[in-house]
Amino acid sequence: MRFLTFDELTPSMDADRLLVHLSALGGAADRRAVALWRRRSNLYADYVGVFAVERGQVVGQTLVKRLSYTFPEGTETIGAIASVGTRPDRARAGVARQILTEVHRREREAGVRFVALWTNLSWGAHHLYEKLGYRDVYAFPWAVRPPGRTVAPSPVRHRARPARPSDLAELERFHALRARGRIGFCQRPVGSFRISAATKEFDPARELIVVRDGRSVTGYALAQYNASRTTCGEMLVSSDRARASLVTEIERRAKGTAVAFHMTPVSDAPKFFRRRGYVTLTSGWYVFMAAPLQGEWTVGAAIAKFAPDDPRFLCMLGDRF
Repeated sequence: MRFLTFDELTPSMDADRLLVHLSALGGAADRRAVALWRRRSNLYADYVGVFAVERGQVVGQTLVKRLSYTFPEGTETIGAIASVGTRPDRARAGVARQILTEVHRREREAGVRFVALWTNLSWGAHHLYEKLGYRDVYAFPWAVRPPGRTVAPSPVRHRARPARPSDLAELERFHALRARGRIGFCQRPVGSFRISAATKEFDPARELIVVRDGRSVTGYALAQYNASRTTCGEMLVSSDRARASLVTEIERRAKGTAVAFHMTPVSDAPKFFRRRGYVTLTSGWYVFMAAPLQGEWTVGAAIAKFAPDDPRFLCMLGDRF
């Protein structure tokens, strides 16, 4: 088995790479999107990812990003491991373990001290990650409202509206301003909203909602919809009024279906959601795990380092990788 980087994959291997990604994760890392991120930001590691190849066929993969994380004692770059996947016919053959071992070696040589990933507590992969030194750090909270009546629009002065392309740079600045002084995923790659829109990772006009008071942005939310539910895992506001306006607009768009908020939008204002009739849960099944690249640690040590219980902690949908 060989381990290749993204740039070492031949064109004939790209279909195999996409097959692994889609069959394991239900998505696809488009080569053009990766190229745009690499041109406009430092999001990806220089090697982008590690791909296990057997007899010319990609049998496993992971992508590797470099993200800023603000710990209580300061900010540093962590290795963000994304999209770990193996061909179903190569399951339990140690492919994922070997890929992650290679990633750890590369990140250690690059001077990175911590690596992290997201997974589900109910998946078998969770046990593998524990064996490799990862510990559970953060399982995010939820607030859910069952299907009910539709909601009237918010007051005109603080009416929420769909985002426009011209809003994106200002929303990036608003995020940076509101994240200042917090810990966690406070610093995003420059141009993150604009690049995500350009790569079609999200549709600002449909998913991104903005509230202004006069000419100034006072809040934004990123919401996702389908026929049975609406979810929001990203919302930052400068006032309680802006929060109420955004939540009201999300409820209105839900058209009577179930509505759920999760991550920092819930931990920032749990009482607000309970007053609106939401049922809250302190943690769900999806979990952020982290490992040191030198030595081992306990769950307690991992939580103490990443500090998800600190009220300043910030982690939203845009910080998932």
